[in-house]
Formats: sequence, C-alpha cells, structure tokens
Amino acid sequence: MTPELVTAGGLTVDHVISADGTVALARVGGNGAYSSVGALCWRERVGLVSVAVASYPRETLARLRDNGVALDGVVMVDVALESGNWFIYDHEGHRSERLTSRPEELAQAGFPTDRLTPQQVDDWQTHLRRRGDGGELSYSQFRDTHPMVAAQVPEHYLRARGAHCAPSRPVVLADLLPLFNGRGMVVTLDAGWQLAELSLDDLSPFLAQVDAFLPSEIELAALVPGVPIEQALALAAARCRGTAAVKLGPRGCLVWDKEAGAPVAVPVIPTHAIDPTGAGDSFCGGFLAGLVETGDAVLAAAYGAVSASLIVSRHGADGALPIDRAACREMLARLTSSLARAPMPA
Repeated sequence: MTPELVTAGGLTVDHVISADGTVALARVGGNGAYSSVGALCWRERVGLVSVAVASYPRETLARLRDNGVALDGVVMVDVALESGNWFIYDHEGHRSERLTSRPEELAQAGFPTDRLTPQQVDDWQTHLRRRGDGGELSYSQFRDTHPMVAAQVPEHYLRARGAHCAPSRPVVLADLLPLFNGRGMVVTLDAGWQLAELSLDDLSPFLAQVDAFLPSEIELAALVPGVPIEQALALAAARCRGTAAVKLGPRGCLVWDKEAGAPVAVPVIPTHAIDPTGAGDSFCGGFLAGLVETGDAVLAAAYGAVSASLIVSRHGADGALPIDRAACREMLARLTSSLARAPMPA
C-alpha cells in the first residue's frame, strides 16, 4: 500500500534524564521513529526509511507497523549495539547529547537509576565525557558506516505526497533530496548537529530543495551566528524554495511568513511533559502533514505542535500509539482558533 507521507531518519535506543532528575533507561527512539509517529497523528499510512540494528527492539517495530508505519524502507543490519544515547535536560528545555553508555553503567558507577539530584546529574555527565565511547560502536557511528541511501527507498514510497528528512549527514541528504524532489513531493528538512556544523552558504544547495527548513533555536544560531533570531530565520527562509520555521522548545516556534515579511509565533499546546525527547522530530512529522494538507506553513506548525504534545506526554517513540486522530483534530481546531486562522478540512 502506498504511504501518504514518508519520513527518513534513524532508529536508536536512548537514555533520558528529565529536568527534574527522573531517569528513563533504554527507551526506544530515533528521529526517524519520532517523525513518523508525528506524521501518523494526521495520516493513516506513513512510510519509514531507515537503517536498523539487530538490537533495536522488534516489538517496537511491530507496534509501529501495526499502527500504520510501513517498514518497507527499513534496512535491517546484523549488528548489535549495547550503548545508547544520553539526552540530559535542564529546566530551560536545553539538553546535553552526544554522550553514550550501556544502561547498566549508571548503577555500576554508583548512581541511582530512578532519579538523580542536580549534583549527581553534573557528576554523571562528567563521568560520561571522561568515558568517551568506551571503545563501543555508537548509534552515530553506525549511521556513518551504514548510511541511508536512495536505492533503499521503495518505488511505492515515491507516490506519497510528502517526505521529511530528519537530521542526517550531508552525503545522505545529497542522495535523498533529489529523489524526493524528482517525484514532485512536498519536502521538509530538519537540521540537527549534522547540518548546524555547516555555514549557511554550504547549506544553501539543500535549502533550495525544500519546502520548509525546521532547525532548532540552537542550530539556527550556529548556522547564522551573532544575528538576532528573527533576522537569522529570515536569512534561512530566503535560501529555501519554501520557508523556514525555528523550534523554540517550550516557547513554541516562529514561522517566517514570506508574503508578510515577518515571523509568526505558534505556541505549544499546554500538556504535562514527561519526556521532551523526540518533541522536535514529531513536530517535524506533524508539520509535513500540515503543509501537505493545507499548503500553509503557519497552519503546518500548528499540526506540528499537536504532534509534539502527544510525544512529550509519554516515554518512547511508540508511547503515543495508538493515535486518536479525532482528538488531534480537536486540539488543532483549538490552537488554530487562537491564531485566528482556521485549518482546511482533511
């Protein structure tokens, strides 16, 4: 069956320390999984493109598949990874990342595994930085040695209306973006640290191929250093075929309205946030769905805000499954009415 939307990204196992010190070990995630669930909030069939290790939980893949995520574009590799990525949050919504370890190492180092004090969080981060990768293959290294390629995208995926590329190395995007554009799909792109390490000039060939560029505030500041956020957003949007929106964490997002020549603020949906991991990725999946459905980037951001609200209220990429799409539409209606803009019908 042809998916209505496609997302391309990673599948990982993550360890999370929330802002209040709560620890969640070995949670299934990955920007590919989170963005596909974000899109699934609006469409019944989403195709996932990814490369998965043998140790990624099969029950999670089955749960994604059973709820509408097509896995025809997922390549399985006979490699098992013991280490997971650590995402450590502060009270302002910022996070430390690119730190890895096996889940049992927290207890082995003498730390509690349910909740850490602020000092223990600092001490654990210091421990992880000193540890390095421990000589173990990380998910980031795996993605470098086993990148996604255009050849793995099933032909029927290319009949979808839109595709989202989650954070990936430039070499991967150079392969995937022309493929999706060659079929006339609506295309969105997240930045991640992989693209934030580039200059805006270096990134421009990619931006010229996308209908929306969706960096975080930190990533946009890295791409356009020393420039106020609204001006940086305008500069990024000018390089895009479409426009750009910057994710501001708990402060929502800013979408650059090219016609008005001004940013439009879209707030988050108030919710009891348990784990912010994947919020930005699920926002991107929802944004893609909204942009395909309405053609309006501001409304698309509202779709993304609804998707993100479901993800942060649970642990793991599959925590929001099964999706109550009627409830999503109700939340969307409330949010767009506060923007004085009405969503187009499904």
